[in-house]
Amino acid sequence: MNNGTEKKIILYIAGVILMIGLIVFIRKGIKDMFTGQLAQDNTEETSDTDDTSEYAELTTEETTEITTEATTEATTEATTEITTEEITEEPRKELTVEDDVQSPVFLCLPQNLEIKKGASFYIVDYVGYADDVDRSPELEVEGEVDTSIVGSYPLTLTLTDDAGHTTNGKMTVNVVDETTPGSPKEKEDFETFKSTYKTDNTSLGIDVSRWQEDVDYEQVKNAGCDFVIIRIGGFDDGSCYTDRYYKENILKAKSAGLKVGIYWHAEENDPEQVKSNVDYLMNVLDGEELDFPIAYDWEDFSHFPKYAMNLYDINYCFETFCNAVKAYGYDACLYSSLNFLENVWTNEKEHYVWLANYTSATSYSGSYYMWQQANTGNVPGVVGDVDLNVLYLDRFNR
Repeated sequence: MNNGTEKKIILYIAGVILMIGLIVFIRKGIKDMFTGQLAQDNTEETSDTDDTSEYAELTTEETTEITTEATTEATTEATTEITTEEITEEPRKELTVEDDVQSPVFLCLPQNLEIKKGASFYIVDYVGYADDVDRSPELEVEGEVDTSIVGSYPLTLTLTDDAGHTTNGKMTVNVVDETTPGSPKEKEDFETFKSTYKTDNTSLGIDVSRWQEDVDYEQVKNAGCDFVIIRIGGFDDGSCYTDRYYKENILKAKSAGLKVGIYWHAEENDPEQVKSNVDYLMNVLDGEELDFPIAYDWEDFSHFPKYAMNLYDINYCFETFCNAVKAYGYDACLYSSLNFLENVWTNEKEHYVWLANYTSATSYSGSYYMWQQANTGNVPGVVGDVDLNVLYLDRFNR
């Protein structure tokens, strides 16, 4: 092999080596280029994912904060607001004929009744009655009343419950040309009341509603009154109402330095309605501090049959009222007259009793902490009649 041939071979091999190196270099470059782009794409994708995670984290944090705030607020409201499910109460009994052991009673039965000639007469407007179990005892009337003819009409009434127990009563309806005006009630001067009933063991006060209108509580206080019980409102003809003078009365009475309490005019015949009405009452009361239990004042006994209750039902309504009031942090008491305390109310839980009995010396043998002694009181600062009350300090643990 000559020198020319050797040189050609060497150049050929060098070219091949150079071409191989170039190919390798180009392939590596292309690979690096694609690898770099992929890495960039992955980096951008990761960056997008990180942004999403950050947004998700922020959103989650905000959502958690909002949800927690809303939940806390809702929980606080739920804790503050009393629900009927939270009220502790005795299970309601389902009474049957076998439980009926008492005869029905007349709650209102006037012995003599005057009716003007030509007027309508419906005995259920004047006679109230009830039974311990039967919600609709039968009333039979012997005798007739002709309101077109002046005269006296004697009637014999018989109540019969579903267990066969009976109770009899009598009344006379007098049809007259003109009804006899009622005798004016004797006024009770507050000074006389005070000299008779004020002792080291008593405190004296009045109770008011819209009927007394604008009361001057400074004069009431200066006259020697220690407290006032104010009607906050009630339930009448199927709806709740607020006494139009309640806000003014409680504000002025407290400003004058009088102790205050409230009473609720009740006409409920259903425990669920009682609970709903207590919610209404408490909304009006708005957390006001009271010095006495909230009085439950159910009085429509002359129309008791229309409420379709037995005596157990009305007592259950009262206990429901007490439990509902207690759930709001207040005490309750029962207001009633001697007749109904003896014939209607059982008060098995021995709640405070505010007795109404207009006499100089009550014959009521039950327990009571306050006595409404008169309803014709004459007190400085009050226009017209007002009820007078005696509070027995040794019977009131407050």
